[in-house]
Amino acid sequence: METKKDIQNKGNFLVKKYHFRKNIINYIYQFELFDINLNTEEIVNNKLNVINENELKTLELIECKYETLKNIAKKFLLNSWEWSRISPLSRAIIIFGIYELTYNEPKVVINEMINISKLLSPNEDYKFINGILDRVAKQIAKK
Repeated sequence: METKKDIQNKGNFLVKKYHFRKNIINYIYQFELFDINLNTEEIVNNKLNVINENELKTLELIECKYETLKNIAKKFLLNSWEWSRISPLSRAIIIFGIYELTYNEPKVVINEMINISKLLSPNEDYKFINGILDRVAKQIAKK
């Protein structure tokens, strides 16, 4: 049986994970906004950014796979969409979502990306993000 402290610790972990994901998306967004590849060296050298070690390690892993992650996303776009037409914020969420799908439970990742999208984006981009991440997750599950 879980104690009150166990439940509280689980809640704290989930809040920290949520903020971690939101921070990663914000860093990716900074680069997608200008349509340039993620560059962790630039993030570290920018004195305005306060980045912790876990965020930096994750961003370095994403940086190594950045073009691959974008190409996966492009592959799952519907015919009428072009990558350049998607908002930079949605692109950042999709890139990180695809990265996360390879390491975490798909339902959790997709739900978290939808929630972050709803929080950060005033329109209904979350539906579009859900569709892409769901198609990617189904493809990963087939492997």
